[in-house]
Amino acid sequence: MRKDTVKIAKQIAGTMAIEGMKLKKSEYDMLTRCASGEQSTSKTIKELITKYTVK
Repeated sequence: MRKDTVKIAKQIAGTMAIEGMKLKKSEYDMLTRCASGEQSTSKTIKELITKYTVK
């Protein structure tokens, strides 16, 4: 994994933690996949909306 991928994921996770939204391991892994280009951001957004939408 590229060094800048980890740096980007850590920065995002840190910013979210400051806002009171600490990431779970699975969410951090998702961020890492997006930052590395393994997973598209639009797919990730759709997954998160589906996961957190109250039904």
